[in-house]
Amino acid sequence: MSDRLSQKLLTEILSRLPVKSLLKCWCVSKSWYSLITNPSFIAHHLEKTAPRNSGLLIFRYSTTAELDTESDNERYFLYPDEGFPENPVEELDCPFKGSCFVEPSVRKIVKIHFPKVNYTSKGPFIHSLGFGFDSTTDDYKLVRVVYLKDSTLNYNEFPPLVEIYSLRSRGRRKVDNNLKYVMREGSTSAFLNGACHWVATKEDGISEVIVSFALGEEVFGEMEVPDCLVNKYIFMDIAVFDGSLLLVPFMKFTTERCFSVWMMKKYGVPGSWTKLFNISHLEWIRRLVAFRQNGKVLLAKVDGELVFYDPKTEEISATEILGNTRSFYLDTLVESLVLLDEANEFAEEEASEDDGTNGVSKEPSSSPDGVDKDLQKISEGKKNANSPMILNEANEILEEVAPSSNSRIVIDKANEESKEEAQGESISTE
Repeated sequence: MSDRLSQKLLTEILSRLPVKSLLKCWCVSKSWYSLITNPSFIAHHLEKTAPRNSGLLIFRYSTTAELDTESDNERYFLYPDEGFPENPVEELDCPFKGSCFVEPSVRKIVKIHFPKVNYTSKGPFIHSLGFGFDSTTDDYKLVRVVYLKDSTLNYNEFPPLVEIYSLRSRGRRKVDNNLKYVMREGSTSAFLNGACHWVATKEDGISEVIVSFALGEEVFGEMEVPDCLVNKYIFMDIAVFDGSLLLVPFMKFTTERCFSVWMMKKYGVPGSWTKLFNISHLEWIRRLVAFRQNGKVLLAKVDGELVFYDPKTEEISATEILGNTRSFYLDTLVESLVLLDEANEFAEEEASEDDGTNGVSKEPSSSPDGVDKDLQKISEGKKNANSPMILNEANEILEEVAPSSNSRIVIDKANEESKEEAQGESISTE
């Protein structure tokens, strides 16, 4: 009974720790290592981590005039939540550009290669991407919707192609669809409530609608935009803030450069759209990049300058960052252990056809020069579970997060396991 209780308590305590602390704790003993690397624990840890603010922001931008996902001028930074943009924690060494899964905490990147779609006989094509976590299968999924750029073609004859890349299976597969919408070229995607969302145009080529794709059921749905916005704006972005969907229409067909920001107070209820504020006097705005918890808005100017704007005071402050206006991206970093089982710090994936299994073979690439070797040292730490430094650090971490008599039992048990393992290794080498 006590063993079952301590194991349950240990799982609960460890699931509340940040990834960096877990990478130290897994070196305590073989049983701890087995627990922390278990897929069910990884999923449980992510469930607790996702709603919690990590205190870190991930920021990406490109310094090139043309947005080229293979460009070496694309840069990635980590910032403390309140330190953007003056005090970056570090610049990430990201050898792969374009579509990839990134987990800075465990120094892992997986690049996805989608096959090229051949629509050349009917003209050029464009695609839209969506990304999110499917809690029903504990899997990250990347959705790609490809369709012909010529909207005059019959979409019944040439339907859009919908593909899903699964991180768990390391494979891609096509999804049957009856999609009758066209995602706006260059439109952003927003993930909320288990679904990806885009702003799209209906078959009539005029009316806007929000198209959703549920990652669990893998089906499309739609939600109406406010009537007063339909067929009035050239651009319309979608975002998520404070657990709600946002619409950001920009630049009317009259060429008037004005923003308005709308929030859907109740998810899936069109009548709950509420206008938060207007930005109508800043002619130099190119796009709205992000919302900050302090109420300020991050805006990209037409000349590529990134600035803060306070809707309440209408004050503007510079960030001293210049780049391609379409490349700016800022969001809260969600730490996870999902890529923990990758063989190397950087693995390049050639997306294969998904046969429904969870084990698609892969060939990891070798780590580039200059990457942080800390993870390699930590992964070897399980061989040195009797290290006093590792045990002391683990004890301090656990006592800080759960200072109770029950946690003391868990710590003492871990110390005993570590000593037993160390004695066993000593006997086997004699």
